[in-house]
Amino acid sequence: MERTLSSGTRGRRGFSRRAVLAGLVLLAAGLSCRSAFALNGCTDGAFVDRRGQAMVEIANDDPTNPFRYRPRCVTVSEGTVVRFRAVPNFGMHPLYGGTVNGGQAVIDPGSPIGSITSGKQAERLLVGPGEHPYFCDFHFAQGMMGSIRVVPELFADDFEGAPEVAGQPFGGSGGD
Repeated sequence: MERTLSSGTRGRRGFSRRAVLAGLVLLAAGLSCRSAFALNGCTDGAFVDRRGQAMVEIANDDPTNPFRYRPRCVTVSEGTVVRFRAVPNFGMHPLYGGTVNGGQAVIDPGSPIGSITSGKQAERLLVGPGEHPYFCDFHFAQGMMGSIRVVPELFADDFEGAPEVAGQPFGGSGGD
């Protein structure tokens, strides 16, 4: 049985328009509060989109500010290799996976970034979805920190790279 809805009446499933609208408003408010939990100062609007790239480089190579990573906040696809590059080296800018909050740096022992304390560059393969903050142990107070969001990426461009299942293109029945 289908009913015509007007403000405050109930439809087939017993939900009023007001209840649905209130739920949507609460959902939107909850999603917008996500930036309140920004890791290492990386709010939603600060992330640079680098999804679909096989490799992304993060370096402190800004000649006007050597205590800043570029890009500082970045979104990548699962399976992306992130190359960290330190100028002049990681001995001067030791990098750790972890968070900075209230002026305190906390190393995350489970971070795929780990610790990089020597050399000029190091690479990390990021395979699972999640957010991975990082910081320079010597200069985080000057803002030398950032975060990497890893998101699932089924098909970077189109369906041409879709996997095959049992010799057939993914999603195809093969018996038309």
